[in-house]
Amino acid sequence: MADDTRRRRVLDVLAADQPWEVPDAWLAGIRGQLRAWAEDANTLRPLRPDAFPDFVKGTPAAVWFTHQVAPLLTGWIPVLHGEYADISAELTRDFYRPSVRYGGAGHVIRVAATDWPLQAMSGARGFREQGRKQALQLSRDVVSLFVDAPPMATRARALTAAFDRVLADREATRMHATADYETITQFWRTSALTDAERAVLPELAGSASALQYSLNTLRDAHAKLLMALSEDDADDFARLLAGLILATGLGGLPPAVAQRLGSVGWDVENALADIRNGFDPHAWRAGNTEWLARAARRDQEALARSWAAAATRVSVHLSGVLADAPWPEPQVPDLGAFFRLLDRERRPTADARAGAPTAPALSLAWDAVRDDPTGASPEADVLPEPAVKAVPDAAPAAEVRPVADQPAVPVPVDYGDDPLAELDALIGLDSVKESVRRMVAEIKTNLRRQELGLPSHERARHMVFVGKPGTAKTTIARLLARIYKQLGVLEKGHVVEVDRSDLVGPSVGTTAPMTAGKFREALGGVLFVDEAYTLVPENTPGDFGLEAVATILKMMEDHRNDCIVIVAGYHREMQRFMESNTGLASRFPKLLSFSEYDTDQLIAIFELQARQKGMVYTDDVLDVVRSVVPPAPRGHNFGNGRFIRNVLEEAIANQATRLSDHDPESLTERTLRELLPEDVKPPTSMRAEDYLFQKPGT
Repeated sequence: MADDTRRRRVLDVLAADQPWEVPDAWLAGIRGQLRAWAEDANTLRPLRPDAFPDFVKGTPAAVWFTHQVAPLLTGWIPVLHGEYADISAELTRDFYRPSVRYGGAGHVIRVAATDWPLQAMSGARGFREQGRKQALQLSRDVVSLFVDAPPMATRARALTAAFDRVLADREATRMHATADYETITQFWRTSALTDAERAVLPELAGSASALQYSLNTLRDAHAKLLMALSEDDADDFARLLAGLILATGLGGLPPAVAQRLGSVGWDVENALADIRNGFDPHAWRAGNTEWLARAARRDQEALARSWAAAATRVSVHLSGVLADAPWPEPQVPDLGAFFRLLDRERRPTADARAGAPTAPALSLAWDAVRDDPTGASPEADVLPEPAVKAVPDAAPAAEVRPVADQPAVPVPVDYGDDPLAELDALIGLDSVKESVRRMVAEIKTNLRRQELGLPSHERARHMVFVGKPGTAKTTIARLLARIYKQLGVLEKGHVVEVDRSDLVGPSVGTTAPMTAGKFREALGGVLFVDEAYTLVPENTPGDFGLEAVATILKMMEDHRNDCIVIVAGYHREMQRFMESNTGLASRFPKLLSFSEYDTDQLIAIFELQARQKGMVYTDDVLDVVRSVVPPAPRGHNFGNGRFIRNVLEEAIANQATRLSDHDPESLTERTLRELLPEDVKPPTSMRAEDYLFQKPGT
């Protein structure tokens, strides 16, 4: 789109009635304010630099505090979904360099201490009075940034009003500037908020109040949904809570919960005794998802969203996450399945595309925004059909899935020679996409400077890619080569992929010629060195790989404008590689971090690749695929996109085995294209490490 000021992206807050289309102008306004604070010498500097290592050194406290409070202003333990699921990172991207990014089709659950609005005050507790007053004013100013944002507005306004009262009260301000932090938190729990403000900010009254609020909202949402659906076989609140307890992995009713329930606790204990034997958490989660699906089909989506948000809050309390316990696995309720069904219910039918009004799927709406060069509203009358294209190890954003009883052969989109469009279509990789767009903008600006006879500000274009296997590092390298060829930076735009075996010879005098030969082969394009850290093995002085590194560095100087070198590998090992030679860091000024795919993104990749192979499937198949994906944290060598590709290939092979016993004449097109749940099994061709629950690489 030529005019990015009109582009909107989606932030879906589960407890809200509907997703919020985030205007770029609003984002730009907050980012502009953060930059202004960063340039102001009087702005409070970082409160606790060691507490946020992913921020750029010298980041002002206001930026860090914005990062902390933005998602929590949407609700107590909010569930955020959509392209801006990690809204904090999007707002503070000028200062924030996260090691892990969220986005794509995934969702993020935010949990913070019940004193989260006071984090700036907490960080300033060792300051003199003036610094603590400045932290108090900073807290108010940051929160007030969100009073016009629909998902945050109610809580932001209540919190801003409370801060304003404190700042207007001389004694209250003095208490914040001089008292110990425990006194300040007690003031906020008992006196700072009005009853109306406490109703929308219940967690600020303490953990007991937050638990009571979470239980009450679940009880209310469950009662409303029961009345709306009028189903006699649905569980009452006591049986629902008993199911939540068992699905979360607990053996009984926690005392803190029993205390808040009062007499209802006895009903929950009886329900636990009734359903404990033979309880299947996976079947229970699937039943809840189907119940919510019926609600969505009966135009009760808002109630279903409220129920899922409330159930999530209660499960977080039950599992002990608030006390630093591990996250429950599987997640209760199944939010991934819930978001999929919401998108499915919003998806237009064929009649709707012909003109009948209906609520479009988020993905389709975004295709309309991205593809419409006029900048028209995403609520256009006619939405384009979604399109897909095959990409190795990384997959474009998912299109509408073929319905199992109406198989359709997918038609891959023809991007022509537009690598930027292919980049935008990749699933996930938000931070990488943003980095590439910035590099392209920098090149275009420098080219224009040269046209006008102005000095350009060229930087070395060599890069470091860090990330686990199968996270699309090679795919991005190939796209970058094509992009740079189109911009005139590279003559050929090809990629020469090498590893240690291509560069290091077996004996003295063979390494330098091998390395130089591969470098000359890459002239006019990109030399992509995978697992570059293997060139400098630990505790191996005199290894020939050091000669390969030295040769690459020399040829980078000799052909500085004729070739781009990209070195790639695991984050920890690449850090050691960069420290192995004093000349490396200065010659590779750009680092792109590839976070591993979350489970929802892996499922989306499976769906896309299955469609590309002409296969059809049901939600039951996707549920089995989800069960095959190892839980996070995943092993150091987990294959990400490669893993899910092997899962699909194994499923197709298993389908062929299953059909081999049938009479060939009886096999219809539908039979040959349909995957069944029993076809999906862990891929036997993958290494055992890919399935082990081990500490992931960092």
